[in-house]
Amino acid sequence: MNLIPWYIAAIGAAVMWGIHYPLIGHALKYVSLPTVLVITVLPLFVLGPFFVRPVLADLQTLTGLGWGIRALILAIALTSLLGTVSLYLAIGGKNATLAAVIEISYPVFVALFAWLLFREVHINASVLAGGALVFAGVAIIILGNR
Repeated sequence: MNLIPWYIAAIGAAVMWGIHYPLIGHALKYVSLPTVLVITVLPLFVLGPFFVRPVLADLQTLTGLGWGIRALILAIALTSLLGTVSLYLAIGGKNATLAAVIEISYPVFVALFAWLLFREVHINASVLAGGALVFAGVAIIILGNR
């Protein structure tokens, strides 16, 4: 499925988020959070017609799944919205850099919820040590920038 190596895609995502967050901070100085959210989803409306066939096929697949699996898949919409709103509130409340540096602690939560939801273990000693350092850094940043 991937046309490029995963690590190139990950670097590309980091670069795009590096551009995106300051743009969000700038926009929130002029327009409301709901307007920024609507602007964020505009590409879906433009690209949506190109994805009708796979989306319809996936909707058919979803109807054949049990409610537990469906709920977890549909939770993507809620967690995406809540995460986006939380991030934009943080950026608007302080600045894009501090919000991003604190938000970067999310991999620890990825590991936690991968285990809680799916019993997938992504943790080893280096992940635990790195996670502890990340949270120490988050605490330092919060205490120094209240």
